Amino acid sequence: MLFSELAVAYLFFGGAGAGTCAVMGVLECANLGRYGTRATYRTTKKSQPRLTRWVRRNLRVPHELLSRGWVLCLVLLAVGSLCLMADAGRPERVLSLWLAPRFTVVTVGAWALLASGALATFFALASNGIGARLPLFVVLVASVAAVIAGVVTAVYTGVLLMQLPSVVAFGSWLVPALFCLSSLSCGVAVAFGVASFVDSRVPFGSALRCLSHMDRAIIIAEAVALALFATFLLTDIRTEAGGRALLTGDEAIMFWVVLVLAGLVAPFILECRYPGGDRRTKGLWIAVCVLLGGAALRVCVTGLASFDVSQNPELAMRMAFAVAGG
Repeated sequence: MLFSELAVAYLFFGGAGAGTCAVMGVLECANLGRYGTRATYRTTKKSQPRLTRWVRRNLRVPHELLSRGWVLCLVLLAVGSLCLMADAGRPERVLSLWLAPRFTVVTVGAWALLASGALATFFALASNGIGARLPLFVVLVASVAAVIAGVVTAVYTGVLLMQLPSVVAFGSWLVPALFCLSSLSCGVAVAFGVASFVDSRVPFGSALRCLSHMDRAIIIAEAVALALFATFLLTDIRTEAGGRALLTGDEAIMFWVVLVLAGLVAPFILECRYPGGDRRTKGLWIAVCVLLGGAALRVCVTGLASFDVSQNPELAMRMAFAVAGG
């Protein structure tokens, strides 16, 4: 296997943390008044655009959900960063990404990862008592920055694979698209999981319903991207072996059972039926299924490197004979 378990763990934890950062940032934008700025919020409410009023009304969540969500986001990003450093062997190799003088996609992603961790730390501390009163402008800027940093970091986990030109399967733009969509879905899953442990007098069912609508759209987009990626693998002779292994070979159980059924179909059905029944139990199942699917996606995609012509001399030789004979 070309990728170690630590590398795959980084792609999962880093992506899930980035998606959580983006989702929590959106929820922060909709709950600006929780840092002691409620008076300002009330006086300016009538002058706000209709879309802003709709977002704040339908994405209102308890303080406990955001405070616990940011702590979990920070833990995910920290674990992902530690896995990256451990896989690199020497921490200075990772630190050099932030000190590199050249402006590259990799350095931008490294800075986005650092920014996501810093913003998660800021909100985790502010949400748990240190920032009882913060200026509205500061919270808004930090929230928007968290959304941007989270999305960029989520894309970065896929772009990292595209930086390996020797692996043909990673050369498609569908790889970062898949990783970004999966990361955002994992972020929503973390919100559902945290919400299952929050007891609040403030009703926030409408916010969870909105999140379920968003996640269903993300799941549909991810399923389409996954189908396009599988088609890409099967239509290129250099990646056909990996595509067949994924769909009908050694990786088929991981792909069809864990990724497709557990990671996409199951949470989609649960979210369609989310308004009824025990929401707490359903929220936990949604979180488990989506996160399991996110991990399976990284395992399946990184596993394609083992079937690439650059890593399989025997396959490359057969291709050369086939081209010469054709």
